[in-house]
Amino acid sequence: MTATITQAKWCEFIRREYLDGFVRDGGAVVKFCVPIQQQARAATWNALGVLGRELGYIVVKVDAGITKVSSIDQLLFYIAKQIDWPQLAERVINRLCERERYELPNPSQRPFYERVAERNGIELNIAKINLERALGAEVSAVPELARDFKTAMTQLCLAQMRGGADAPRVAQALIDWLTGSSANINAVNRYQIFTRITRTNARRMLESLLRWVILAGCSGMIMMDLARLAVAKNPRDDRIYYTTTMLYDAYEVLREFVDSIDRLTHCLIAVLPDASFLDEASRRGIALYQVLKLRIIDEVTAKEMLNPMATLVRLSIDDSESHR
Repeated sequence: MTATITQAKWCEFIRREYLDGFVRDGGAVVKFCVPIQQQARAATWNALGVLGRELGYIVVKVDAGITKVSSIDQLLFYIAKQIDWPQLAERVINRLCERERYELPNPSQRPFYERVAERNGIELNIAKINLERALGAEVSAVPELARDFKTAMTQLCLAQMRGGADAPRVAQALIDWLTGSSANINAVNRYQIFTRITRTNARRMLESLLRWVILAGCSGMIMMDLARLAVAKNPRDDRIYYTTTMLYDAYEVLREFVDSIDRLTHCLIAVLPDASFLDEASRRGIALYQVLKLRIIDEVTAKEMLNPMATLVRLSIDDSESHR
């Protein structure tokens, strides 16, 4: 049997080698961690989430039984719905304020411009001009942001800064567009956004989302529970069932994550498939999609020693299993 590592040791390794350093410093990585027992799955899932939150990461969790991981646009929408967009916008605005050497104002319902001007003893128009200029420069300095995403985030920040009765409506329209909650593209036309998010542009939007998280001073962690992909016969329950075609599509989405890792930054993507994912005889395992398999399976494996830095690792719950 190929060597495994306990989930506790692997999670500690991920903390030390990735979350505390490589990812926080700007790196991005995709890890396939395959628990060989259900206890290891639950323990890994919980431990990774706790690690991310303790270290200040924005952690989003994806369940293949709830959202179609075979469709990149649905995956984006599911991730986007877990983001507190007004809070991210506020973090971006506060960072801009500090960069302009303004003291941060106390929280209140008054427009941000007014509070900054009052706190720093400057005219309202000066605060407004300087902050809007700084916002434009900040967004323009990140060419990796998709045009529509850049427009949406700029408008969201402006709504936050200007305040007023109209601000919540503006923010909600933009968030509904980004999360797929509204199919009415006319709701965001007035903000110079004329394109719906589809499979065609969703990956670019997801890459932009991760870049925006960085501008807010955070790093991101995406956790993907893919156990549902292993269900071979439709159980007719209230969860998503993956046909063979959808399974191919799901593996292609994962393959694209691996191949596009150089376009991501400050992000750890942890993929937790079912143990049958590694079964060569399984009609739903990794052997079904060779282009993904060739990217994540080590050509040389040891029976007694495991490389914890490998793209794919097998996780056990205790040391007795890891030395089988």
